[in-house]
Amino acid sequence: MHDKLEIRSYGGDAAPRLDGRTIDGYAIVFNQRSEVMLDWTPENGYRKFVEVIDPGAVDDDLLLSSDIKATVEHNRERLLARHNKGNGTLKLSIHDYGVRYQFDSPKTQDGDFAIEMISRGDISGSSFTFSVKDKDTVWTKEGDLWVRTIKRFSGLYDVTITTDPAYSQTQVSVRSLADMDQELDKPETGDPEPDDSYKVTLQLLRSKI
Repeated sequence: MHDKLEIRSYGGDAAPRLDGRTIDGYAIVFNQRSEVMLDWTPENGYRKFVEVIDPGAVDDDLLLSSDIKATVEHNRERLLARHNKGNGTLKLSIHDYGVRYQFDSPKTQDGDFAIEMISRGDISGSSFTFSVKDKDTVWTKEGDLWVRTIKRFSGLYDVTITTDPAYSQTQVSVRSLADMDQELDKPETGDPEPDDSYKVTLQLLRSKI
């Protein structure tokens, strides 16, 4: 069972690119602050934070022990490539900028879809699903804003091409989806609970994972 499943995504220089049928991009970007996100806990209510991924969060040992799928929009039924403990059709490599992915898009309906959507610019983001243990994150406060630094991932599960690279940076909490779902069902304790739109966001993420 995974510790916590979380999703982050990027656009710009990390966006997927095409060279023939080869697709490449950056699933993880190091040392860059995310957009401001919102976290909610029963102890503290809402808090604003940004996130930074330390270069030490990923190493070759983690990649060689992971089974990572390349998918469309985090949908495992729309598989494009696979990196299974160092073998397979998905190539992953660590650079100063982040973790780069590369694969030859398969000659399938989803493979052809990926090429068409990237070439038209309709798909312009790269994303990944991960888990991290609390002991491997560092929280610091800068005024009213918290900074969460991820020092080490405990698991990497997929890389994906996505239509909305800003989605997870602005709406996905760092908390476990299961934990948050339980909190949403609790009665009010003084702090307002997340509204219905927040619940919809969680349901959308759960269906993708």
